[in-house]
Amino acid sequence: MSGVSAACSKESFTPIVSLLRASEPEVLCEARRRVQGLDRENLLVRFRIAFAAGKRLVAYILAEALIERGIPPCFWHEELALDRVTVNQRADLLLFDLAWMRRWNREHASVVRYLRGKALLTGSEAVFHREANFAFNEGKRPAWKIVGSLSLTERQQWDCAYLRSAPIKKQADLTRVFGKRIRQTLWADLQTTRRTATFGEPEAQEALARRHALWCCSRMVKSASPTDIAARFYQMTGVQISRQAAAKQLVKVRAVLRERGDDFMD
Repeated sequence: MSGVSAACSKESFTPIVSLLRASEPEVLCEARRRVQGLDRENLLVRFRIAFAAGKRLVAYILAEALIERGIPPCFWHEELALDRVTVNQRADLLLFDLAWMRRWNREHASVVRYLRGKALLTGSEAVFHREANFAFNEGKRPAWKIVGSLSLTERQQWDCAYLRSAPIKKQADLTRVFGKRIRQTLWADLQTTRRTATFGEPEAQEALARRHALWCCSRMVKSASPTDIAARFYQMTGVQISRQAAAKQLVKVRAVLRERGDDFMD
């Protein structure tokens, strides 16, 4: 890991806007047009591959499409190790989070104290990139300082993949660490359910994925509101679920975890 960190620190910073300006507008338009035809899963898979491979323009165009479809950056990565990304990848992560805020939380500008922060949410595209680069400061400004300058709420921080304060980052890390054990516990319980013609292995796997996702979403909603958890579930999976169904499933999840001594619902 030290070798990776050393390599990351030596990489020179190049704003994504420089790559955009160096690209033919027709090429970018065609790429954006083709991306519109991809389904949700394809978008996510292609984004992860492009981001990991350092294909920044490809990842940027895919990120635009993900944002437009209402999928927040927190759900774009299967696992994101921030200590192993390059300075340019961190810059892009910040840009994606800010672009999400700009698209879905523009009204938040009214509570941002600083004019440069307001410009990030309400300014032109050129102003947006300029202010994002200023906020990033070539990687010298930590994420928590940007979170503070923008007065991001807990919900907004959960939406983000990079812009998180220490408490939210800790909660997300705990969810990731405990999540593997929770999945095993839920699967062990489902193994005790008798298989029938209408509930075989595929249905059991679907139930596992649904319950584990709801558990993850419940960790992101401080109020424990079934409505908000169902909304998070839709963002995470693309599957609509009623607040009643979410509440019912979470009761089952909580009962299973408490019975087996793995209650991490709070």
